[in-house]
Amino acid sequence: MKELDVRRLLYRTEIKRVLGDTPKSRVVDELNLLRGLVRVDVAIINDSLHGYEIKSASDNLLRLPTQQEHYGKVFEKMTLVADERHVDHAVKIVPSSWGLISVGVREGKPYAEEIWPARRSNTLDPLAMAQLLWREEALELMEYFDLSYGFASKPRKILWQVIADNLTVEQLKAFVCFKLRTRKGWKRKKRCRIVL
Repeated sequence: MKELDVRRLLYRTEIKRVLGDTPKSRVVDELNLLRGLVRVDVAIINDSLHGYEIKSASDNLLRLPTQQEHYGKVFEKMTLVADERHVDHAVKIVPSSWGLISVGVREGKPYAEEIWPARRSNTLDPLAMAQLLWREEALELMEYFDLSYGFASKPRKILWQVIADNLTVEQLKAFVCFKLRTRKGWKRKKRCRIVL
């Protein structure tokens, strides 16, 4: 299966199931993390962040260890969606907290089969989470916690560091999730518009 086929299948199965449980959710394709260093294929944003990394038949798992490290800083839950040819190798290298979904074609029909579900991880990094905020959003959060005095004209990387140094992960997660869920003005990519 090609990457777009896997993505469509993911939307029709897992994402549709998850969204049915949590009506106040947003799905974002190709979410940039760590100032654009990496991006996750699909993110579900509600009261927490759940990422999905897709590995189609034409992909390999060489970058997965590095991706695991980066994604763990932002996502409470993470799931690898792997073509069936990758599953034997993936079982050996994905962290136990990550979910694993096998995808492929059986008798001419695509399938998605959960091997095990994602579990919450406690590896969130405040700075990595703060970097998901636009500058105006970071200032808004700082004003709420009386941290903005003298920082209004500072670059966003300084704002992110102030936020990371002064807020708990839970405070930051709540605000980041709310802002990402309700944010206006994100560019939409036509190739990512998938109808359920």
